[in-house]
Amino acid sequence: MITIALTKKLFELSALVEEQDNEEEAGFYKWHANVFRMARKNNVIFMNNQTRYNFILFGMKKEHFKNINHLFVQSLIENLRADEVSDSNITEYVSKADAIKFTKTYSRSVRGSMTDMVKMTGFLISDYPPHAMNIIALNQKNNRCPLVKLSSFPERLMKEALGLH
Repeated sequence: MITIALTKKLFELSALVEEQDNEEEAGFYKWHANVFRMARKNNVIFMNNQTRYNFILFGMKKEHFKNINHLFVQSLIENLRADEVSDSNITEYVSKADAIKFTKTYSRSVRGSMTDMVKMTGFLISDYPPHAMNIIALNQKNNRCPLVKLSSFPERLMKEALGLH
């Protein structure tokens, strides 16, 4: 099972029901998500708790929020493929997404990392005008920026956790 911790605002927009996080899943299968405004649109950032691997979905509309679990899985697959993760590794990880639980946020550290990533995206967005919901090149650039908290790069940490390095 994959657990995604949503902010209060994202719960309100998505109309998802908050569940209790009583699972002992590893941090590798736990994510945080937040909604933010940029370029006069609602956007959502997803960030892995352990590796800080992240991706942003741009221009989210009301109907997208109703299908956020499917969008999460599809976008995760697209981004991992773009980062040259093998289909077998992707399938193994995504098989845990047969069920997704939505909880409230609980990690100030992850929320802080998401805020930093959103600020970096603000600087980079002019180079990648939002023409699609999942801007792979921009997400790759974000995952190749070092994070001081982890003393590494999110892309590298995700690949290590998947057993690729």
